[in-house]
Amino acid sequence: MINLNPPMPASDDCLPHAAMTLGSLRGAMHPRVTLVHRIVIQQQAHGDWLLIRMDDAGGFVGDTSHPTKEDALRTAGREFGIDAKNFSQNPS
Repeated sequence: MINLNPPMPASDDCLPHAAMTLGSLRGAMHPRVTLVHRIVIQQQAHGDWLLIRMDDAGGFVGDTSHPTKEDALRTAGREFGIDAKNFSQNPS
């Protein structure tokens, strides 16, 4: 887990953000902007890794599934502009 300082908005390619615009009329429907305060990278039972984005109360903002931990770390680094090495120092 890593705490973002300052908090940042989630990218549009994480769920539920990406799913909220599917089927909307001319993109008129937009997800509510919720700042991401915390990121968790967690391995799933079937071997994939989730990059989970949380708000300031620990509520779910969105997630993405990745085939490897390294891929999840790269995505977190690209999305939030942080050094992925910070994650390796924290349990995931």
